[in-house]
This record gives sequence, C-alpha cells and structure tokens, in this order.
Amino acid sequence: MGGSFDNLDISTAQSVTTISVDRVDTRNSLNIETLTELSTALDAAMDDPETSVLVLTGGGDEAFVSGADIGDFHGQDSLWFIRDFRRAFREVEEAIEGGPKPVIAALDGITFGGGLELALMCDLVYASDASALGFPESKLGGIPGVGGTQRLALIVGYLKAKELVLTGRTVMPEEAASLGIVNDVFPDEEFDDRVYDIARDLATGAPYAQWFGKEVINQTREGLEKGLALEAALGAVLFETDDIHEGFRAFLEQRNPDFSDWSEF
Repeated sequence: MGGSFDNLDISTAQSVTTISVDRVDTRNSLNIETLTELSTALDAAMDDPETSVLVLTGGGDEAFVSGADIGDFHGQDSLWFIRDFRRAFREVEEAIEGGPKPVIAALDGITFGGGLELALMCDLVYASDASALGFPESKLGGIPGVGGTQRLALIVGYLKAKELVLTGRTVMPEEAASLGIVNDVFPDEEFDDRVYDIARDLATGAPYAQWFGKEVINQTREGLEKGLALEAALGAVLFETDDIHEGFRAFLEQRNPDFSDWSEF
C-alpha cells in the first residue's frame, strides 16, 4: 500500500495493514489534517488486495488517541464544527464502517474523547492493561460529538452511558471490558503480540463472510443515523456557549474552568 502522510505511520505485513496516528508531541490528538489523512489511508487499505485486516493504533508509548486537538477547537464556532471537523470525522467513520474489511482498534495508552469515539467505530477493540478510556468532554463544557453518545449507549445501555458522559470519569481497562466497551484486555508487555495474533487469524478468514457479517451487524443499530445527526447538531450548538470556550481556555491554561451555573438559564 503506497502513500505518504505527515501524521500517520503505515505498514503492511502478513496481510495486516497497521495505520498508526503519529502525533506523539500532542499525544496523538486529532486535527482536521490528521482526520483527512486517516480517511484516505483507510480507503486505500480497504482497496488494497494485499490487505485483509486493518489495525488502528497510536504512535509512541503514551496514547492511542488522546482526543481532538483542543488548540484547534478554541475560538471556533458551530459552523466550523459541522462543516469542517464533523465532516472530516464522518469520512473516517464511513471508511471504517462502510469498508468491507475488519478494523481492529488497539488501545495501548490514553484513549479519551475523540479517540474513544474513533475506537468505537471499529469492528473489534482491544486494550492493554496500561490504557485509560473515557469521555471527558463534559469537563470542558462539551459532549462527545462524533458518535460517542450513540455508540456508547448501544454498547453499555443508556443509564451507564449517561453516567460516563455526564461525569466524564476515566474508565480503566478491566471495567471497560466488563461493560463491553472493549473486547478484551491484555498485559502491556504482551499487547502487540496478542493483537496481531488475532489480526493474522482474521486475515485467514473468508472475505465475503467477514464483509457481510460486518454489514449485517452494523445494520442492526436502528436509529443510529438519527441519533448521530442530533448529537452533531447539539454538539455544534455548544460552540455558541461561553462554557465550552471557557473549558477550552482552562484546558490550554492548565487550570480548572469557571463554568456558568443554573441560575443563568
């Protein structure tokens, strides 16, 4: 598989293509350029006859994907979110879920916000025991806006989804496995070997059966598209509030945010 990317590292071996988000200096956070490269790379791997399975990872030792690049979010408006960021993420979503080949998310490190949303788009999700997961957007005055609320609720049920989204708390790997957020947890020192054993085993499978099985199961998620549209719309509206920009400023300045209270509603 060819192609050159500024924010991704790509390799293929034994019919398994690994796409690694390589922005180690930002803990592999996602900006629009990275999302655009990611959708291009995913589409290319789906079309590559030498690729049977895709593994999505993060570069370095600290993070899978730490979330969206907050530096890009600060100062933006609702139109930017819908027109630019959400559209770029939607193309990634369509490449993963609409593509015929299995995609494995390998979470070895921090997996927050948009990183967890990206993982939940994949067909199989594995975590190392050194990882940490969560949707901390509420602590910044926002909500998961690229599918997190919808896919999480489908996986864990709506009460647990509300807990995780409203509190923004961190979920450790064993709890994530018990909730069904990840398929399994492996020791950090064995993580790569265990993930690639699964990937290589999948690569020996029947392509049409895997494609159709993936397609049929994805189609069971009745109402997902409507929920995704509402999530994106309300996520965009939050860009018109003072709270979310106070949250972004506080994050960048490494301080606690000073949000409004209910008396202002």
